[in-house]
Amino acid sequence: MDIESSQIKIDEVGIDSNTPFLALHFSTEDFNLSESKIFMHFNNKKGERFWFKSKEADFNIIGIGYLESINRNQFNADVLEKKKNELFEDIQTIELSDDLKGDIHLFGGMRFDDKKTTDEWTDYKMVEFLLASWQFDLYNNECFIILKKEDLETSHLVEKIYKILKEIEDTDSRFRFPEIVSKHEIYPKAWKELVDETVGVLDDDFEKVVLSRELLIRFEEEVDSNFLINRLKQEPDTFTILYEKGKSTFVSKTPEKLFHLKNNTLSTHAIAGSIRRESDDALNENNKLAFLQDKKNRFEHIVVRDSIVEDLTPYTSSVKYDDTRILENRYIYHLYTPIEAVLNEESNLFDVMMALHPTPAVGGLPKERALEYIKEKEYFTRGLYAAPIGVISRSHEAEFAVSLRSMRITNKSATLYAGAGIVKGSTGESEYEETKTKFRPMLNVLEALE
Repeated sequence: MDIESSQIKIDEVGIDSNTPFLALHFSTEDFNLSESKIFMHFNNKKGERFWFKSKEADFNIIGIGYLESINRNQFNADVLEKKKNELFEDIQTIELSDDLKGDIHLFGGMRFDDKKTTDEWTDYKMVEFLLASWQFDLYNNECFIILKKEDLETSHLVEKIYKILKEIEDTDSRFRFPEIVSKHEIYPKAWKELVDETVGVLDDDFEKVVLSRELLIRFEEEVDSNFLINRLKQEPDTFTILYEKGKSTFVSKTPEKLFHLKNNTLSTHAIAGSIRRESDDALNENNKLAFLQDKKNRFEHIVVRDSIVEDLTPYTSSVKYDDTRILENRYIYHLYTPIEAVLNEESNLFDVMMALHPTPAVGGLPKERALEYIKEKEYFTRGLYAAPIGVISRSHEAEFAVSLRSMRITNKSATLYAGAGIVKGSTGESEYEETKTKFRPMLNVLEALE
């Protein structure tokens, strides 16, 4: 970054009085930045930081300092689309470097459902999308700093930004290892009994419901976010979400994409049916062959795939899908089918989000019946667990993940979440074992695997 020429650009362009925000966009290629260094430097912004890294698309974004928020108590696609466009239009952008590729993003999502919550999810609103003041694009080695124009002093502004970037580069990204005090499964016996009870009420009109449970871990002291970042980087082949808000931190290493939207082309996938990945490669190969032919898992997967196609049809001009294959993660195998669609001109990304969420892989089928059953029977409020979380760019590209393999950290405790698809043929014991496998990614993040 050339301080003098960049400052001249700001002075020459000037501040547009018709918009309330100024965004400066510049390259960070001359600086050695990392997720850990950025979080450590901005430790005074704890509770206003996020990290979203895509599994497939070109998103690796860290946001610092929540400048503005679009939030609602109820989901309304048209209102959210209008508010999103208005917010982006309120930002004047000055590019300080040549050949820039990145864009300004909103980050956020919605809770799984509107089930009444006690204190555990109050930091996260029902629907919220946040505009961060600092937006580091680590994929493109670029950065935006977005500032309120009110009382903004632009003299020596680039020099101040350069100094901050050098301070980040020189940051020693140390972290503390959390000492685990206890691990406690929440109502495991009652959960198994609920699964067996649920199998008894499933029929041709109520095919599937996903039931989830919790695992509580307590620590000697608060969990360091830089410890989490270091651990989250160990498994690159998933989405990575670290979302601080108030006194809470939500973490997810999910394999599941809700959708990616670019140039009106929407990609998503069906993920349903799972088995544990073993340490023996030969055994894994045999298990995968049997897995592809397993009737229960195939049925569960086809239900999810067909439901997604049906949900997309009203908002798209065409929908197609590929053959089912196996998606490999570090601890688990899933059945996986890629799906692609072209969005109608009159539809927007929030229409798609509401249509797809929750997929049968996290809710059930029929969707409304399963949602009501979950709200009535589960022992806790899901909040952001299994909910859509992602980023929206000013150029209308967007990507949202389904926040599975997740946990909520508050003070000196972490609550882990895992669920299983209940269909005819399920048993409480087998689904309990499946959820134990699905706890493993977050247990690994916390270095709590036995």
